[in-house]
Amino acid sequence: MSLKSQEQLIDFLAEKSQIRRRELFTFSQLLKAKRKHELNIICRSSIVIAYANWEGFVKEAATAYVDYVACKSLVFSRLSPNFQAIACRAMLLDASRASKRITPHLQVVTQFVSNSSKIVQINPHSAIDTESNLNSEVLENICITVGIDYHKQWSTWGPFVDELVKTRCAIAHGTLLTPDDKYALEAVKFVEEAITWFKTDIENSALATNFCVDNQSF
Repeated sequence: MSLKSQEQLIDFLAEKSQIRRRELFTFSQLLKAKRKHELNIICRSSIVIAYANWEGFVKEAATAYVDYVACKSLVFSRLSPNFQAIACRAMLLDASRASKRITPHLQVVTQFVSNSSKIVQINPHSAIDTESNLNSEVLENICITVGIDYHKQWSTWGPFVDELVKTRCAIAHGTLLTPDDKYALEAVKFVEEAITWFKTDIENSALATNFCVDNQSF
């Protein structure tokens, strides 16, 4: 991906969000169908599509932001704590599994004490995990990972997100559940707006250089 500038990141987010929001807008129009058998199918389909765009955009936007930060090639000490955690994740996991061997623990200490002035490598592709379903708990973890204030921006939508995941799973796993058209439209509209909200959160973090402890412009 290699998003080396704010302009590249913003253009990437704009392109991906536009594609997904266009598809969601189409479903919002289809939900105005008058024939009941058509409406039932569209309601079921719209939940699955809405969720797919929700999970897809959050993952690609968050990954793009990590990629953007990785391209800055910052020394470890200049990274914000969440990006220091991303950079050290593999090392920390190795240390957590080593109950008797001290070498993995020494590597963690060395990173924080002796190697803090060295450039650290960040792998954007392993940093973001939507797990099996992007519910509110997973969303909170992703927000913390990229430095977004979940409780300020997203926590009020947590119950709705969990309901969307639950409904999508029921349909995707073969249950002949048909949400009513009001809920289906609400879900589509939520994802359409939430894509813009998350996009804005990522852009604001990049523009404010929240990934860097000294907030220096890039």
